[in-house]
Amino acid sequence: MGEAFTLRRATVEDIDLLVELRDVMWREIAEGMELGDVSEALGNTREYFEAAVPSGDYVCLLAESDDRVVGVGGMVVYRKPSQPLSPAGVEGYILNMLTVDKWRGKGVASAIMRELLAFAREAGAGLVWLRATEAGRHVYEKVGFAENPRYMQLKLESAGSKKPRESGQ
Repeated sequence: MGEAFTLRRATVEDIDLLVELRDVMWREIAEGMELGDVSEALGNTREYFEAAVPSGDYVCLLAESDDRVVGVGGMVVYRKPSQPLSPAGVEGYILNMLTVDKWRGKGVASAIMRELLAFAREAGAGLVWLRATEAGRHVYEKVGFAENPRYMQLKLESAGSKKPRESGQ
């Protein structure tokens, strides 16, 4: 296996691979937690990629060596109301960062990050954010990412699983 790798932008022909890599990433992040049946999530992921990859709403870079994928990283670029840190209202959300074990520490994730950030700048993004695992945190800090203590999340029940409210509530 050579130490050299190249980067290329994923296309619709890569959607099967992108779905597979997303499943691998989920399982790695879960670290022993039970994910349950992921088939619905993977089906929805496929539908998302089928629309977002050709439209450019999702940009994904694949790192390859000897015709094998050794790393992947993606970014959703989206518009929202303007704010001081993002005056144009364009932001990027980086996700699906994964490097094959044997390629970690060889600059794959850093190269993907540099290219994704260049794309974000070209798209006019004023702010780029992500969720970091402990394993990847150093890569993101190296390119300037910093912790934001204001971030919170709430998991909502899906509309199909929520019981209807009774009147008077």
